[in-house]
Formats: sequence, C-alpha cells, structure tokens
Amino acid sequence: MFSKTKIALFAAMVLSIAFPASAATKHHRVYNMVPAARSDDIPTLDVNPVCHGIAMQGELEAGLQRTNFEQCVQSEQSVREEIKKGWSTFTTSDKGPCIALANTGGESSYTELLTCMEMARDVRKLHSEEADKSSSAPVPEGLPAPVGHRQPTAH
Repeated sequence: MFSKTKIALFAAMVLSIAFPASAATKHHRVYNMVPAARSDDIPTLDVNPVCHGIAMQGELEAGLQRTNFEQCVQSEQSVREEIKKGWSTFTTSDKGPCIALANTGGESSYTELLTCMEMARDVRKLHSEEADKSSSAPVPEGLPAPVGHRQPTAH
C-alpha cells in the first residue's frame, strides 16, 4: 500500500520526535527544506493516486481483498472526517511534520496522516512519561547519583 521509501521517511520522522531537541536538530533540517505546512488547518490531500494504486494492486494480486477506487476514496474521506473530529487533540508538534510528510510528493493519504499524528502523539507521551519516571525514581543504594540528581536522605 505504501512505498518502502515513504515508510522509511515516516519511521525516521516519528523517531526524531522522541529525541531531545539537541539530538534531533540534524533530522529537522530535512523538514526545513519543505515549505512550512499550516498545522492549524486540516490539509486537503489528493487521494486519487493512492486509491488508483490500491485498486490496481487488488486487481493484480490473487487472494487480496479487492478494494475498488470508489471504496478507497470513500474510506479516505471517512478518515478525513475522523481527523476533523480529533484535530484539536493533536499538538502543533504532532501535526506539523506529519502534514509536511503528507504533502511531500508521492501518494497522499488521510490514513497515513492520521497514523503519523497518532504515532507522534503517542511517542511524545511515552517520552514524557519516561522522563517523569526517571526524574522521580530513587537511585539504588550503593550507586553514585547521576549528574543533576540527589541521593535520598535518610530521616
């Protein structure tokens, strides 16, 4: 359904979100070459190319569930409506890179956009939870405290 290149770019984008800003700056340079996407508006994507590809793939490969062009377009519009309902729940940092990716050449898909934003949001939350856990976890007895941490004092 999606090209290997798009999947690789998507994975790189999601992983770069999980790194602290200083480690991710080299990855963000790629996004700076893409015209800035307005993350406050739901983008209008041309899903025709991806739906033509899906319909052709279903015709060529035996055993696959066949999805015709019209079904694909309807499905993509349904996903767009789902995005509309949850648009305000995503941060600008969740939306921005995903919109840029969806608008960067190739075959655009609302399904891909929604998946990207959900993954970005989930990675951000996971990263935040891990940071909270590590900052509040006591250092095991006998080990030196990491830089910036204090050993708990006995009362």
